[in-house]
Amino acid sequence: MDSRVYLFLTLVFYAVGAFHVLVHVLTRKKLLTTLTVTSTLLGFAFHTAALSQRWTEAGHFPAVGLRDGASFLAWATVLIFLLVYLATRVDALGLFAYPFAFLLVFVANLSPTSERPDSVMRGLYLPVHTVLAVLGYGALFVAFTMGVLYLIQEGELRSRSPRRLYYVIPSLERCDTIGGRSVIVGIAFLTLAIITGFNWNKALNGHYWTGDPKQWAALAAWVIYAVLIVARHRAGWGGRRAAWLGIAGFLVVVFTFAWATLAPTVAVAVP
Repeated sequence: MDSRVYLFLTLVFYAVGAFHVLVHVLTRKKLLTTLTVTSTLLGFAFHTAALSQRWTEAGHFPAVGLRDGASFLAWATVLIFLLVYLATRVDALGLFAYPFAFLLVFVANLSPTSERPDSVMRGLYLPVHTVLAVLGYGALFVAFTMGVLYLIQEGELRSRSPRRLYYVIPSLERCDTIGGRSVIVGIAFLTLAIITGFNWNKALNGHYWTGDPKQWAALAAWVIYAVLIVARHRAGWGGRRAAWLGIAGFLVVVFTFAWATLAPTVAVAVP
């Protein structure tokens, strides 16, 4: 079966999950039910099949170009979301994970394939670097989501008439704790992705550092999250300030992903 068929089926099942979460937010019910989780798992299975088939079709790891890059990032986001949900049972993550994954898969379905016959695409650096990067992206997306949820919940608590989201978002302490742990996991993967990216650049261009904007943006994101970790543990920067730093860092990460996806022919050392 063609990879686009699998990708379309993925979109359908993710849409079911996203719609179900929206309905339950409006009705103040538990976000993730058996139907939601089942549709997510089925969508994830079809998504995995789509990536596997695409790998066979392209002859290299499916992470080059907008279609493959968006699809793989969506896959990693859903994987991290499921793992975090199993560990914490915080279903409010679905408020952002489902729309984000659905949007990425939707974009992937509409985008043409990008073929690159370069021999470097068939080496080990592409899959290793990309897997480390997107796992880091997924963990930092969780930190971003918990930061936004923290700010929303803080606003709800300050108001005298809490609205629907108050009843589905976890406590401020829970948001802050999960966000902090996600940053640690994310920066660990980000560090490994940067290191493998530098080595990939060395193998490809003969230099570890080329001064490409993607490299600068990658280091900027790493510095922001490193500052966040140090500030949390040394200066007690939790809560609102940590939430804002986590959001800012993820915006830089989005820039590096967009740049790497839309301009894959430039230097490759990006997370």
